Amino acid sequence: MMRMIKFYPDLPVPRLGYILADTLALLWVAACVWLGVHVYDAVMLLAVIANGIVATGQQLGIGLSNLQGSVAGLPVVGSNLHDALGSLSGIPGGIIAQGQADLDAIQRLATVLGVSIGGAPLVVVLLRFIPWRIAKTRGFRNLDHLLRQPGARAVSTTMQVLAGRAIYTLPYDELLRYSPDPIAEWREGRYYNLARATMAVEGLDVRGYLHRMEGVALSEEPAPRTRERVYYQPMLEGSDLPVHGDE
Repeated sequence: MMRMIKFYPDLPVPRLGYILADTLALLWVAACVWLGVHVYDAVMLLAVIANGIVATGQQLGIGLSNLQGSVAGLPVVGSNLHDALGSLSGIPGGIIAQGQADLDAIQRLATVLGVSIGGAPLVVVLLRFIPWRIAKTRGFRNLDHLLRQPGARAVSTTMQVLAGRAIYTLPYDELLRYSPDPIAEWREGRYYNLARATMAVEGLDVRGYLHRMEGVALSEEPAPRTRERVYYQPMLEGSDLPVHGDE
C-alpha cells in the first residue's frame, strides 16, 4: 500500500513551526500579488488620458465626415470644398494612432511596475524559503522512510545507529538538551536519549518508531540496573522482543 507523502514532522512544536512557516509564505505570496495588482491598476488610471485622445480623434473624424457630406451638395463650390476637407481626413487617424500608442505604452509601464514591485520581493523570499523547505522536508521524510525499511526491525542496531549520529554530528548544546551525560550513555550502550536527539532534530519522535516496531509506548528512558546495554523499555506484558543486550 502506498503511504501518504509526509509534509510535516511528528513532534507538535516542529510541526507547528512548519505550519506557521508555510502560512507566512502563503500570506507573503498573497501580499505581493495584491501589491503588484494594485500598482498595475494605479498606473492604468493614466489610460484615461490615452482613451480621451482616441475619443477626440474619433469625434473629429466623424465631424469631418459629416461636414464633407453637408458641403458636397452646395452649388459651384461643393465639390471643391468636399475635396479640400478630404485632405484633412488623415488628421483624425493620426490622433487616434497617437492615442493607441500612448495606451500601449501605459499598459507596458503598468505591467513592468506591477511585476517589479510585486514580483521582486516575492521571488527573493521564495528563492530562500523553497530550497530551505525542500531540504528540511527531505530530511525528516528520508529518516522516516529509513526507519520503515526492513533493516530497521533490528531495533538495537537501529538505536545504536541513531545514537551514533547524535554523538558524531550534533552540536554539544543539542546533545546536552537530551542527555545529561552523552558520553557515558554512549559508552554504556544507553542509546535512547541520543537516538531521541537525532530524531527530534528532524521533528520525529523515537517513541513512534519503538511503538511501531514492538507495540510499546515509552514515557521516559528507563534507568539501567546493570551495565548491560539497554535500548528501550517494554510497557506491555508478554513482549517477545529482547529488552537487554543485542538482539
